[in-house]
Amino acid sequence: MLAAQENRFQYVYFTLSGLVACTMLILFYISMRTTINERLRDDLKLLQRQLIYEKPNPHWNYNNSWRRIGNTTLRHEIFSAYFDVRTDIISNVQLDEQLVTVGSLRLFAILPERLRDSRLSCIVRYADFSSREIVAEEAAAMHEVHNNSFAAWSIMCPLHVRRESPLRLPQLVALSYQSNRLSHLSPSFIQISYPRNMTQMFVRSRPTLSVCVGPLQENYANVLRLVEFVEMYRLQGASHFYFYYVEASDEVRRVLDHYQRLGLADVFEWNVQAHLHDLHYAGIVAQFNDCVYRASVVDNHRYAAVVDLDEVLMPLKHNSLAEYLRQCDEGRTSAFVFRNVFFHRRDSNDTFNAPAHTLNRLLYTQSKVRRTLEVMPAYVRSKLVVNARAIVEMGNHQVYRTAPGYVDHVVHQTVGLLFHYRDKCINCKMLLIVDYTARRFGSLLFDRVDATCLQVFMERRGICALA
Repeated sequence: MLAAQENRFQYVYFTLSGLVACTMLILFYISMRTTINERLRDDLKLLQRQLIYEKPNPHWNYNNSWRRIGNTTLRHEIFSAYFDVRTDIISNVQLDEQLVTVGSLRLFAILPERLRDSRLSCIVRYADFSSREIVAEEAAAMHEVHNNSFAAWSIMCPLHVRRESPLRLPQLVALSYQSNRLSHLSPSFIQISYPRNMTQMFVRSRPTLSVCVGPLQENYANVLRLVEFVEMYRLQGASHFYFYYVEASDEVRRVLDHYQRLGLADVFEWNVQAHLHDLHYAGIVAQFNDCVYRASVVDNHRYAAVVDLDEVLMPLKHNSLAEYLRQCDEGRTSAFVFRNVFFHRRDSNDTFNAPAHTLNRLLYTQSKVRRTLEVMPAYVRSKLVVNARAIVEMGNHQVYRTAPGYVDHVVHQTVGLLFHYRDKCINCKMLLIVDYTARRFGSLLFDRVDATCLQVFMERRGICALA
């Protein structure tokens, strides 16, 4: 009896010992693989900086527009493609005597939310008209589809190239997939956007603030709001703006052209008219993602404020948004999340602080001084300032995916808020309080708005139309 019990204990002991030994071997193997992978990626990053890159098309003006893919009746479209040097967002990298992973191509497209194809490919074309096909490592509809039949898609194709000096980089790219046969037989090529200055590709991003503005649509005609928006953010330290328009009035186009001539703005036609009824909010998710990649890849801006024309990110304890970022960014923050409060257009105007000589008195940030007491929770109608190099996928009110090592930071409501000057109130019975914070910019803002309106609308004696 005792012998049988002792044998049973020995069996259990050796079994557990074997399991522990196997577990330790597995953990050791995983640790070794992780260490080797980390060393490989470190070596790859070091090699990346030593290679010589030559822009395939130095004359590309970065002016994208939506183009149909293959069979036009399917209404599949592609807008832009960016060369992304971040190898830490690529699952499978290569580093050997012949091939090296130098980055990836990020494409933005409009495709059916439930595309039948499980595999998409990038067809890249070089300056000598040779081409090759690269299987996409990532291809999926981005978040915020909202039960629409079409969605904004993000496609990532890793770029493995031969070790040459200078490197041979592709000039054009097209999407190919089986359910749209013409996408392979007659590819719709678009230019790949590279940095304007290729020598700045691996240097630290410029600590500048750009602004990504939601799409202008429904024949947007509020000229005064547009000018006030730009000048307010310029006072807050913004140095560049990205505008995308579906439909805008001639007067609005004149203002956009004015800022474009000054080098303060890039303006793109967001020609999604074919999808206004089956794509969420004119493809705003694709637009914001395109803008953030453009700010990072093309212009090397560190920060991008992602907002609509009726939204102002307002620091409460710093003189400007740029100053807040300069003092509070510790380097690994993917997004600063500003919580939302509402100002309502139906509220009465208070023009007490408007100087007597002012031509355009009804500035919404100066005349609307009552806001909702309730501060909405983070990520509910919030808006963000993002570190553009940290972003993999943006949403309208939050970041969905970042590069490894980055995290969001929710700005405390005593430090900063999103002032949302909404035309229609969501709950008109919400408790309101007086808030004069935006008026600290009043004197300079009135002067800047009047000066801009005078330059653009001299025939109207500097009066900007208020829709």
